[in-house]
Amino acid sequence: MVERFFRDITVYLRDGSFSSTRELASSITAFLALHNAQPCRYVWSAKGEDILRKIQRAREAMARENKENVLSET
Repeated sequence: MVERFFRDITVYLRDGSFSSTRELASSITAFLALHNAQPCRYVWSAKGEDILRKIQRAREAMARENKENVLSET
């Protein structure tokens, strides 16, 4: 969710041009006020089992890659 927040603020700030840090801070404060005025709840749509399977696949892929790297270094 942190990534989503930073994506949103980046999109909001990307359209602006700031001549000072004070102006940038003011724009960030305005974004926060808008964001907090209309909060939207994040609904997690992934199932826990699916997430755990993805984690397991990632661990297996990393283990294979580490094993290949060790073999290629020797």
